Amino acid sequence: MNFENIIRQNKNKTNAVLATYIIIFILIGLLVDIVRINASSLGGGFADLLSFREIPIVTLCMFSVAAVIIVIMVVNFKKIMLSGNEYKLVNPNRVLSKRESDLYDILEELVRDSKIEFIPELYIIDAEYMNAFASGWNEDNSLIAVTMGLIQKLDRDELKAVVAHELSHIRHGDIRLTLCVGILSNIMLLVANYSIFLFARGNNNSGAGLARIILLVLQIVLPFITLFLQMYLSRSREYMADSGAAYIMNDSSPMIRALQKISGDYNKSDYSNADINPTRRAAYIFDPKEAFSTHPSIKNRIKALLGQ
Repeated sequence: MNFENIIRQNKNKTNAVLATYIIIFILIGLLVDIVRINASSLGGGFADLLSFREIPIVTLCMFSVAAVIIVIMVVNFKKIMLSGNEYKLVNPNRVLSKRESDLYDILEELVRDSKIEFIPELYIIDAEYMNAFASGWNEDNSLIAVTMGLIQKLDRDELKAVVAHELSHIRHGDIRLTLCVGILSNIMLLVANYSIFLFARGNNNSGAGLARIILLVLQIVLPFITLFLQMYLSRSREYMADSGAAYIMNDSSPMIRALQKISGDYNKSDYSNADINPTRRAAYIFDPKEAFSTHPSIKNRIKALLGQ
C-alpha cells in the first residue's frame, strides 16, 4: 500500500478546505465593508474594495485581529495544552525510570527513522485512560504527550505507532493549521452575527441592502458550513497521521492494533469525564464521541489503513 499517496491526497484536501476558509473569511469582511460604505451595487462595492478605491477596513481589521490572537495562542499554547498538574516531562538529561527510558527510546527511533532534525518534548500524563496528543507551532515548541494508561496497556510496537501518529501531526503542520482555522472560524462567525446591527441605519442603497441580506442568510448557514469544514479538515488530518505512522514504521498493523485496543478500552470503561480540557480533548488521538467529533470512526480509520 502506498501511504505516500494517501498523505498526498489528504494534503490536497486540506489545501482545498483552507482555501475555502480564506475565501469565506474575505467574503464576510467585504460584505460588511459593502454595508459600511453603503455601496450602490454589490458588484461595484466589491470592485471598489478589492481595488482599494475604498479601504476595506473591516476586512483588514478581521485579519489583524486573527493575527494577534494567533500570536497570543502560539505563545501560550503549551501552557493551555498542559494545564493542570498531572503531566511529567521526560527529560533525558535526568535519571529516568525504565518506563520513561523505553518511551524516550521509542521517540528517538522514530525521529531517526523520520529523518527530522529535532526531538519534540515528551510528556507522560498521569491518567488511566488511553490517549495521546501532539502540540506545537514549530519544532521549537513541539511536544508529544501520552497517558500512563496508554503506556501500560499497549505493547511496544503499538505504543510506537501511536507516538509515530503524533509525530506525523507535527511533521504535517496540523497544529498550525487547526489553530488558524479555528480562529478564522470564530472571527468570521462573530463578525457575520453582529456587523449587520452595527451598520443597520442609514444604509439604503441597493448594494448595501443586498449585502445585508446575504449576511443574514450566512448567520443561519455559516455555523453549519464551518462545522462541516472543520470536521472534514480534522478527520482528513487524522487519516493522514495514521498513514504517516504506518509509513514511518513501514507497517500498518501496529497502528490498527493500537486503535482497536484504545477503542475497546473506552467501550469497557467510562472515561466520559476523564479530561475536561476542551483543547486537549480535541487534539487527542481518540475521541469516544465519534459521531459528533472531529475524529473519524475507528472502523473507517482501520479501513483506510488497510486500503479499503
